[in-house]
Amino acid sequence: MEIDATLRERWKAVDGAHELELPAGWMQGRSVFGGLTGAACVALGARHVSPERVLRTVSTQLIAPVAAGPVRGRAVVVREGKGVSFVDVRLSQDERDVASASMVFVTPRHGSLVVPAAAAPDGPGPETLVDLPYIPGFVPEFTQNVQMRWASGSVPFSGGTSPRFHGYCRFRDHAGDAEGIVAMLDVWPSPTLGMLTKPAFASTVSWTAHVHHVPRSFDGWFTFEYETVAGADGFHTVAGRLFAPDGAFAGWTEQLVALFD
Repeated sequence: MEIDATLRERWKAVDGAHELELPAGWMQGRSVFGGLTGAACVALGARHVSPERVLRTVSTQLIAPVAAGPVRGRAVVVREGKGVSFVDVRLSQDERDVASASMVFVTPRHGSLVVPAAAAPDGPGPETLVDLPYIPGFVPEFTQNVQMRWASGSVPFSGGTSPRFHGYCRFRDHAGDAEGIVAMLDVWPSPTLGMLTKPAFASTVSWTAHVHHVPRSFDGWFTFEYETVAGADGFHTVAGRLFAPDGAFAGWTEQLVALFD
């Protein structure tokens, strides 16, 4: 499945709402890959604002498992100002809410103060590394649609001492636009898992993504660095930064992850 602006046209108007078919092959445990769910919300929200406005941030709550198949969506423009639009989206299946998202679309103001982001982490290039293997039953199904190459830090369940890592990633099929950035920000597992010595289940409860730069092409390798800010009582706050193939800072993510260890 291509995760890009074409998702906007895949939402079909039905009985005062919209419907989208979520494909098989993208499961993450009991639910569809959260990045795809978030991208679907963004696509529906984008249909309700001016094309000149770009997504800057989206906060998503994954309320219940999302099944592959039809999903129903409703979007509400909460407020539309001169330079900012606020849009809320709710997704449901079988008349039950499964996800909600609050988005901010903006009209860029050129000439304002620029504060550059820190550079991407140093390390071995992706060409010197190998893809993480897709092992059915051990890694999430959706990962067969993504290339990931670990560059530093501990892989899940390896008993590492530091909850941080960085690596390289790209989708196997075409991706692009804000939808592609949002989805890519959710590809990697929680850094906390690298400190465990045996498999355990982890689930994202809520997450916020900031989109800073959308490259023209998603064909090259993106760089991603991820760390656990703090974790206790079964819930961990994690944060990550994504860099485009040209090295530009592309996006930032923060998630609340429930850890069942």
